[in-house]
Amino acid sequence: MDAVIATSPENDAREILRTVWAQGSDEDSISLPVDPFEIAQRLGIKAYAATLDEDVSGMLIKRAGQDPEIYVNASDSPNRQRFTCAHELGHYVKRSATGDPSWEYVEHRDLLTSQGSNAEEIYANQFAAGLLMPRRTVEALHTELGPAALAYSFGVSADAMHYRLVNLKLK
Repeated sequence: MDAVIATSPENDAREILRTVWAQGSDEDSISLPVDPFEIAQRLGIKAYAATLDEDVSGMLIKRAGQDPEIYVNASDSPNRQRFTCAHELGHYVKRSATGDPSWEYVEHRDLLTSQGSNAEEIYANQFAAGLLMPRRTVEALHTELGPAALAYSFGVSADAMHYRLVNLKLK
């Protein structure tokens, strides 16, 4: 992947959707649900469901000179795995913005980091929300679909959709 200039998680997610997922088509025509595992593959990142410690949802491993890998907890629900993969993609996008191909990083997403109490975790959570629940698509559909139907359409949990609607000031 060419270096990405990290601007904001929302803008970075929109750019990945445009260039990697929709491959140049308009954001209004994005197919749902967005598949973060497919996006990872298109970016050259291997993503796996694996047996991880009970309190670890996922991790991004990038060693110098090696392709990055994402691991999500195989015992988590499919929606949780999707959000975790998108979250780890957020870490990747933010780290790769430096343009340095030799960067190394190991990040674990556990119960504490999922709270989003530091800048990198906040970025990754906002990136994941923007990737899986694109702003314009949510805004277009929220008047015709209730929260449960929206969550189903976007392949996310009811909680994730609730927070997205609140953060977009749609609820």
